[in-house]
Amino acid sequence: MPPATYKVAEARARFSEILDRARSGEEILIEKGDKPHARLLPPVEREERESAPLAHLRLPDDLFDAEDPEQAAIDAGAGTDSLGIWRGRAPGR
Repeated sequence: MPPATYKVAEARARFSEILDRARSGEEILIEKGDKPHARLLPPVEREERESAPLAHLRLPDDLFDAEDPEQAAIDAGAGTDSLGIWRGRAPGR
């Protein structure tokens, strides 16, 4: 079955109806002039996904243990201008 075809102006005027038709399984082609401009397809049913697919991966316990002088200066508010923008080097460097 060929897709239902609408010109852009007609599609704009009947947008809700066209969305309902696409949602119910129909393919819709929108043309600008005589050329295809857009195509609406029915939504793809998706399987439920695991909420945390990478939860089994663990970060190293010591990941944030090393002292980072630049980050410490940022956290302390040093090395920033009045807007809080980092100027590029930690104090004492």
